[in-house]
Amino acid sequence: MKKIIFFAVLLTIVSISSLFTYRYVMNLNQEQIRISTNPWVGFTPFIYAQEKGWLEKTPFRFIWLVDLTENSRMYEREFTQGFTATQYELMHFKEHSHIKPVFLIDRSVGADVILSNRSLNELRNTHDPITVYLERGSLHDDILKAFIKENALEHQALILKNSSQQSMALIEPASTPIIALSYAPYVSNLTKRGLVAIASTATMKSFIIVDALYMDERFVTGREDEYRKLKTIFNRALEQLSTDPHEYYQTIHGYLEGQSYDEFMATTQQIEWLNHGSNEAIARQLETQHISTDRLLP
Repeated sequence: MKKIIFFAVLLTIVSISSLFTYRYVMNLNQEQIRISTNPWVGFTPFIYAQEKGWLEKTPFRFIWLVDLTENSRMYEREFTQGFTATQYELMHFKEHSHIKPVFLIDRSVGADVILSNRSLNELRNTHDPITVYLERGSLHDDILKAFIKENALEHQALILKNSSQQSMALIEPASTPIIALSYAPYVSNLTKRGLVAIASTATMKSFIIVDALYMDERFVTGREDEYRKLKTIFNRALEQLSTDPHEYYQTIHGYLEGQSYDEFMATTQQIEWLNHGSNEAIARQLETQHISTDRLLP
């Protein structure tokens, strides 16, 4: 199994040093364009392209993370110039006036999941506080808010616990009600621990999640052709997923947190790829959320 190299990055802000551990992919230099990402199913074409060496003659280098909020930390410290994320991650940034989507990747239609050890009806009628595990300061805050409203859970007492996906995988069976917010490839770890999906982006009516490559536009101006080449590489990797899914999985499986081939292939059916065709409706949706789309590649 391919092992992702872990390294420590020492960041100093106002004389306060913090040590963060990141999954690093390649040696970086000042001329390279650094993009943070994670093993979300929609971003795996970047993993495949990287493993095949297709990115070596491009300026793009990917840094593999786990926690959703790490994108903002890396960007705000000027360690990266862009990231792959949903529109909600961007909306949680303190300052994002220069950040714009360069190309759309996918729409989640089931791969973002809310799990519990209770049924929805049991959650509505419980008299016990509900412990909610989620990544605070990320789109999980937004998903939870929409989920509570759609399922009439406003009256319930919630205990919110900020938790990474890796720590959620250690949740023990409990006699009290639990909710966990997760996404592929981490959902399978939670189902193995007895939690059951009670809602997802396939069932929620009021919540649309769109993943895209977001970049600081100051690193796009004058380099548009390089981003077009990156999109072509992405599409080439995606074609390989369709042509030979077993070979694709074998190439990327070291990044998938133990996901089996069948589990991975199931998650590919829980997103809608947005790499081809017109996405005018999606672009309008982003504009209504005050995300400028004037940098989107055709």
